[in-house]
Amino acid sequence: MHIRLLLLLPLAAFMLQFSAGCGETASDTDKTAPKDSMALKLQAINDKLLKDPNNLDLYIERSRHYINVKNYEAALADVNRVLKIDSSKAEYLSAGVDIYFFTNQTRRANELLTRLVELHPDNVEGLLRLAQMKHYLRKYEEEFELLDRVLRKDVNNSQAYFMKGMAFKETGDTAKAMSSMQTAVEQDPDYYNAWIQLGLIAAAKKDPMAQQYYSNALKIQPQSQEAFYHLGMYYQKTQDYNRALETYNTLLQINPSHFDAHFNLGYLHTVELNDPTKGMEYFNLCIKDNPKEPRGYYGLGYCYKEKGDIANAEAMFKKALEVDPQYENAVLELNELDRIKKLGK
Repeated sequence: MHIRLLLLLPLAAFMLQFSAGCGETASDTDKTAPKDSMALKLQAINDKLLKDPNNLDLYIERSRHYINVKNYEAALADVNRVLKIDSSKAEYLSAGVDIYFFTNQTRRANELLTRLVELHPDNVEGLLRLAQMKHYLRKYEEEFELLDRVLRKDVNNSQAYFMKGMAFKETGDTAKAMSSMQTAVEQDPDYYNAWIQLGLIAAAKKDPMAQQYYSNALKIQPQSQEAFYHLGMYYQKTQDYNRALETYNTLLQINPSHFDAHFNLGYLHTVELNDPTKGMEYFNLCIKDNPKEPRGYYGLGYCYKEKGDIANAEAMFKKALEVDPQYENAVLELNELDRIKKLGK
C-alpha cells in the first residue's frame, strides 16, 4: 500500500512565520477582534483623516487595517496614494511590500524591497524581508549575502539564522541547515519553527534526536497538531508502531477530525499490524473527515482487497478516481484487480 505523506510546505510556513514575527500585519488582538470592533477602529481612523487629510501615516494605518480584514483593493489604494507622495520612508515602502505581496504582485514587491534596502542600508527588517523575497525567487546566493549583512549588524538575530537554515535546506545542504537552525534556537529557545525544522531534518535521517526536537516544539506549543503529526511519522518510519499509534491518538484528542492521523492509523493497522478490519474503521473516518479526498476511498478499497472482497475494493478504487481522476495509486490497484480477476477465470 502506498502512503502519501503529509509534508510541510517550508516556503509557505516560512513566509507566514516571518510576517508574524516582524509585526507587519495584524496583531493577534486585531485578528480575533469582533467585526463591530474592527468597524469602530476603521471609523476612528477615518475621523482622524477628516481632521488631518494630509497625514500619510494615517493612510498607512488604514491600509494595514484593510489588509487585516482582507480588503486588499482598499489597502492598495491607500498605499499607492502614499507612495506617490513619499516613496522614501521605510515604513511606507514596507507597507507597499505587504499589499503587493498579498495581491501577488511579486515584481513590484521586490522593487520596493530593493529600494527600501538601498535607501535604508542599516534597516534590518528591510534586509530580512528582501532576503525572504530572494528565497521566494530561489535566488539563494543573494539571500545568503543579505542575511550575512543582517548578522554583521546583529550577530544574535535568530530570524537570520533560521532563514539561512531554510535556504541551506532548500539547496540540499542539510548539515549547514541543521547548524543554522541550532544557532537560531540558541539565540531564541522559544523559536518553535526552528525546532520543527530541526525535527524534520533529523527525522529524515531517522536520527533519534528528532524526538527531542519535536518535544521542544511541543513545550512551546503544547497543542501543536503539526508537531504531534511529525512525531508520529517519525515513530512510524522507525517502526516504533506502538508509539506511533499513541501519538496519532493524542493528536486526535486535539483534533478529532484530523484526516492524516486517521489515514496513518488505518495504514498501520492494515499494512503493518495485518488488521484490515480495524483499518477500515479509520478509513471510513477519513471519508467522514474529507469526502473530497481520494485517499480515504483508496485506503478502504485496499482493506477490501486484503479481505478478498474484490467487488467492493473495485468500487472504492473507482470512487477514489471519481474524486480525483489523476489519483495514480487507484489506477494501479484497479489494474492489479483486473489481473487478479483474469487469473481467477
